[in-house]
Amino acid sequence: MTEIIRNLTDARLTKPSVLTIGSFDGLHRGHLQLIETVKQRARAQNAASVLVTLNPHPKLVLRPDSSLQLLSTLEERLALLAQQDLDYAVVFPFSPEQAKLRAREFIALLHNHLNMIEIVCGPNFALGYKREGTVPVLQALGAEMGFTLTVIEPRQFQEGMISSTRVRDLVARGQVSAAAQLLGRYPALHGIVVHGDHRGRELGYPTANLDLPDKKLIPANGIYAVRVRLGAEWFDAAASIGVRPTFGGGKRLVEIYILDFARWIYGEELEVFFIERLRDEEKFDNIQALLDQMARDVEKARAILKNVNAGEPSVKASAMGR
Repeated sequence: MTEIIRNLTDARLTKPSVLTIGSFDGLHRGHLQLIETVKQRARAQNAASVLVTLNPHPKLVLRPDSSLQLLSTLEERLALLAQQDLDYAVVFPFSPEQAKLRAREFIALLHNHLNMIEIVCGPNFALGYKREGTVPVLQALGAEMGFTLTVIEPRQFQEGMISSTRVRDLVARGQVSAAAQLLGRYPALHGIVVHGDHRGRELGYPTANLDLPDKKLIPANGIYAVRVRLGAEWFDAAASIGVRPTFGGGKRLVEIYILDFARWIYGEELEVFFIERLRDEEKFDNIQALLDQMARDVEKARAILKNVNAGEPSVKASAMGR
């Protein structure tokens, strides 16, 4: 299990370390390739394996008005990193002041707190003020300051590079199955179940409404087959994301109808894994037409979810590129 250090300044590693650094939004299969290389290089040198994650995302710091929405909150990211068998995952609190650090100063921080002897990165990696610390610059600094740079090519899938931007685009368009192939797991939302207007219960489909963190990316409006985790229990479900146009529209909601379920779970945390998109959000002429479609949606979700792992949903790595 990876040890989590929540602030770089709290780290005082005496053992030399091999590290990678970045935002790691979503922790996709490209990130996992970096992590595996870090662990291999660390073992070869009897060093600690370290991942440094910047938080908040640099784009949100440099452009506070940015519309960027993220695949993972910090807590979600750390929970995923805890499973990666690194020696340490370290949070680098990113701020406007940190954004002004020159590449040399940035490297000195890593060197002083993490006893860094090697950085593993991709070919387009850069750090420091205005991204001045490019690969050639870091190689020169390494020769001077006593660390090496290992550059690995990005992981490819279906003629494109796996990146957080690419995954975010797929999720935003509702293409959750395609996003899952790049993530290695199904896209997920974590939220607290809150009271809604109870319209679903009146229709015979009681739903759990989710209160979600700001800046969290929500899949496109529509109906989805999902699996949900409530504590240690797993359930099949259908999710509706949208503004409920049949009832005049309004605030965008995430509503979960858990199949064959009749418990009160207000105030509890629910984790929702998006398996497959069933259809667009639609406006129906009358309530009966909506109910008929909802019944079809539930049956379709049941059929799809029969083929999903009983426990935590995972995606097979078949057809993945290097």
